[in-house]
Amino acid sequence: MSATTDSSLTTVRALGRQHDFYAYVLPTGDYPVATSERERYLGILADSLETLDALDGGSPENLLQVWKLHHEGASKQVSLNGRAWIPVTGVGVWPDREPPHVWTVEEFSQFEPGKVPRPPIFMVFRLKGAREQRENVLPLMGGRGAMIQAGVAGDLEAFYQQCSQYFRDFIVEPLHLAYPFFFPLLEAKTLPALSAEVSERVLGGLRYYVRESPEDNGVFILSRSDLGPAFRNLRWKIEELPNT
Repeated sequence: MSATTDSSLTTVRALGRQHDFYAYVLPTGDYPVATSERERYLGILADSLETLDALDGGSPENLLQVWKLHHEGASKQVSLNGRAWIPVTGVGVWPDREPPHVWTVEEFSQFEPGKVPRPPIFMVFRLKGAREQRENVLPLMGGRGAMIQAGVAGDLEAFYQQCSQYFRDFIVEPLHLAYPFFFPLLEAKTLPALSAEVSERVLGGLRYYVRESPEDNGVFILSRSDLGPAFRNLRWKIEELPNT
């Protein structure tokens, strides 16, 4: 366990089985995480990723949610580390929502000053640098609500091709289809809204999935393994939902 993690204060919500995964949320509150809480938060997230890597394995993929990079100089960190991280731009897609599209005339007419509109495109950076070149992604980027890490079984490009085959049928706008890759964006309510067939087509190659999820006010975790015993070994408190 990381030295920065106070296990007695760590709670994880167990959401039960979601298709072939076990689902959890580590509550954090709003993003970005307060500076006073960031070191502890990074320790907890590091413990989670270490546990997932040990239990589920897979090749770790690091992605960044571009629309969250305005927090605390995050975009500057991407620029400073671009040569090592090698960011490639693609599209994040919510498989349980309507196909992604740019703003409509109605959305323009209803725009409210001071209210942040939805992103017209949920761009993500896939960091294609070597694994050892990406070891500083968590300490530099964690806590801003921008990070995604996923463990992919087998061939990485085969996984992205699988996603592309599904999402290219799902997406209709040429603007979005022009990007080189697509990646699923997930929150706690996503998988229960999908059929088992769609879940397998989109996530079939994943061993685990971790996303800083402002929609869930925390870190959303999917794992092929029951993480309860591992979390208890970390002395974390697990809140079980009824009938999970």
